[in-house]
Amino acid sequence: MRVLVGCWREAACVVAVPVVIRVGFELWDRGGLAWSAAGELAATWAAASVVWAAVAWLSLRHRARRSGITLTPDALAARQTRQLRVLRPSVGWSDRMRMELRASDRAAVTAEKGREEIWFHWRPGRRSRTVWGSIAFDEVSGTVLLDLRAGAAHTGSSGLRRGASFVALCQVAGGLGLVEGEARVS
Repeated sequence: MRVLVGCWREAACVVAVPVVIRVGFELWDRGGLAWSAAGELAATWAAASVVWAAVAWLSLRHRARRSGITLTPDALAARQTRQLRVLRPSVGWSDRMRMELRASDRAAVTAEKGREEIWFHWRPGRRSRTVWGSIAFDEVSGTVLLDLRAGAAHTGSSGLRRGASFVALCQVAGGLGLVEGEARVS
């Protein structure tokens, strides 16, 4: 519910600017107080922001279910840090993930810290804006620590300003075969 309310708050702000401009022009055009026009536009603003928020929330929920990530109340936070386990652990799984990350058209690997960590940019949407990320590997336990941080200029899911790092989390986890839960040591 907190995610839906957060989506609505963002959508209300995004939709509010055009509505306020429209109300201002309506009032100015009619020569003063045209409360019926203001009421109609306020109702339109409320309906549009609720629909926009519902679409954004459903999109986040769908992405989370598809990737096996839990949609938590902090899904709209700018930073997402999760401990994930490898779905198909095998010999050389960390090397396979490195290769898949480098091969992805959404990722741009910027640096590596030995065999333990990779820093990269991830593009969660169609635009060229990215989120910062790092993956730290723990080969003994078969887990990775995935840390993603959205930049200030990113517009996130469904045009909202927030949620981009959660979308990237779902995409990276789905693409690399990572899921939440306890690691299985073979």
